Amino acid sequence: MACGASDIRHELDAARDSWRAGNWLDTGERAKKTLAAAVAARDSHGEAQACLLLAGVLTLESRFAWARKFATRAQALFSSQHDATGFADSTLALSYVDGALGDDLLAARAAEEALAGTNRLHRRGAAGLNYRGVAAFWAGDYGTARGVLDAACQLTREETGSSASVFHPLSNAVFTEVLRCAHGRMARHRIDFSELARLLCEQEQLLRAGATGSLTGISADPGLLLYEFASCFAASRTGDAALADRHYLACLQRASRLPGSSWMWSLVWWARLERTMATGTAKEAAASAQRLLETAAAGEHVPMKKLATRLVAELQGCVRT
Repeated sequence: MACGASDIRHELDAARDSWRAGNWLDTGERAKKTLAAAVAARDSHGEAQACLLLAGVLTLESRFAWARKFATRAQALFSSQHDATGFADSTLALSYVDGALGDDLLAARAAEEALAGTNRLHRRGAAGLNYRGVAAFWAGDYGTARGVLDAACQLTREETGSSASVFHPLSNAVFTEVLRCAHGRMARHRIDFSELARLLCEQEQLLRAGATGSLTGISADPGLLLYEFASCFAASRTGDAALADRHYLACLQRASRLPGSSWMWSLVWWARLERTMATGTAKEAAASAQRLLETAAAGEHVPMKKLATRLVAELQGCVRT
């Protein structure tokens, strides 16, 4: 049955509602149907919006190569229609995907391009800074990551007048500190957990207030999983086994709301790794590290796969000794 422009807009709105509620399966099905209808109706703007939604679902599923194809198509269509907001949103989507695929320069360039566009729109600048931070921490540039993510936290308060959306860039700032600590340990450096603890305290205050929003319209589930993982990581490293166990179980619960193919399931195995390193044997920790590597590889996430490879090598060395 043919769909008119109003029908396509209605389906897009319904798909976005599902996306915000965390119903990614329903979002994907609606986006596919809407895309087919928009192409049949030669509705380029509807096609662009459906492509962008599909790119988001595919990203959540860690099907990054396909996500890139749909985000690129959306970007081209938004550009041809001179839709600056759509162009910025699709460029942000490309930044995240490029980072996951290990293309650090492309990820940073896309985030900066989106940020330049949002500055001209006088809106959504915080999202551009957030994804510039994501590109930086996957590239191992933790100083740049923290600088732009801290700026994103400040700007989102100014843009929205609310603290809820701060949770998104703050989650990424927390993860930056986790990566800094993890790499510091592998380099045999002395690790200071005070900054990670401070940021986690800020997140906990937002959680208590129910302020767990997102800058990009998705549900807060990924950010909440990052919080639980980072809390388990910090508690494990500082010797609070009971607290670490509670956050590990919360990781499992949060991950259950995400696709089974998502790279973020590797965080559950990383949390388990931290627990076994603190309370178990080197052999058990090495087994968890191997599962972390397998999950990251299955999720097509190049930087996480590289990190997992280093963790596996480190722990295998411990087992041999």
